[in-house]
Amino acid sequence: MSQSVLWEVVKGNNAFLVKRNGLTLSTDPFNNTGVQTYSSTGFISKNAVGVVPTSGKVNQINNINLVAKKSTKFQQADRKAKNTQSVYASTLAVKHGVHTASRVIRKRFGTSRLGLQKAALRKLVKLNRANSVRRRNELAAAKAQKK
Repeated sequence: MSQSVLWEVVKGNNAFLVKRNGLTLSTDPFNNTGVQTYSSTGFISKNAVGVVPTSGKVNQINNINLVAKKSTKFQQADRKAKNTQSVYASTLAVKHGVHTASRVIRKRFGTSRLGLQKAALRKLVKLNRANSVRRRNELAAAKAQKK
């Protein structure tokens, strides 16, 4: 099915839709802007990357994951092997730094969807800054407890 037909079906009612105080927002993991629009809705697009914060270990260096949709080759192989339906996405933990994650995002979007690429990179930078502030506060609290 085409993206436009899927959008017409799900734009008013889907599992990721949040309507509060006159705003229509989205909690889609592939939506990096948070706004419910045709261009930023990731779960209906073929090529999507989501930047998601993890709720994991406190001492972990980067609490950021990249969630990327798998290509159709993997989908067909999985259907033959498992014969079940599931979400075809792979999660990549950002272990080697934000620069490596930004390269993955740039390669995934290429030159076709520059607006979505910029939104994903913006979200990656914001999450990285938030993690650095969190780590700095944890170190300050640890030093205060030692004294």
